[in-house]
Amino acid sequence: MKAVILSLGVLLLVSYVDYATSDQFLFFVFYFIPVAWCAWRVGRPAGLGMALLSGIAWWLADRFGGHRYSSQFFSYWNGSICFVAFAVIGLVVGQLRQTLDKREQINAELSKALADLRQSTEKIRELQEHLQVVCAWTKQIQVQGKWISVEEFLTGHLNIQLTHGIAPDAVRAVVEESERHFGKSQLGAKTEK
Repeated sequence: MKAVILSLGVLLLVSYVDYATSDQFLFFVFYFIPVAWCAWRVGRPAGLGMALLSGIAWWLADRFGGHRYSSQFFSYWNGSICFVAFAVIGLVVGQLRQTLDKREQINAELSKALADLRQSTEKIRELQEHLQVVCAWTKQIQVQGKWISVEEFLTGHLNIQLTHGIAPDAVRAVVEESERHFGKSQLGAKTEK
């Protein structure tokens, strides 16, 4: 809100000086200041609003400052062109600010990702430096004196996501075990029906 009030104050000051000097001095570029400030501090919509106010203020200062045109059309034309120029400045400055904010956000995310990567790399290097002991019976892994499952090791220490499936060798072993247990003829008879 302070940025809008400051921008309005600057606009009033520029408009007054433009009016007071009549058409002796060209103050057109000074109207960019409140537009750019408002767009930078508040955003593009506020910058466009300030551009509209600046266009109106410029037109009023020009009209009442004694500038005479051969046709009213030129007065309106110049006011419109000023508004377009102010609006372009508001849009460009607002977009620059938005791009800068997005860049800062992306840099923060990238820094976090790099920190996570460094931490993971350190964990992997630490694990690579030591011989990992695997239990011959339970297939658990000893990490820092504690026995954990392979799944827990992969997910907790290497940040790997896991899912489960059945290996072809395991399927064959289950089928063979079932055939021995139930008999081949019973399994075949059930599957043929």
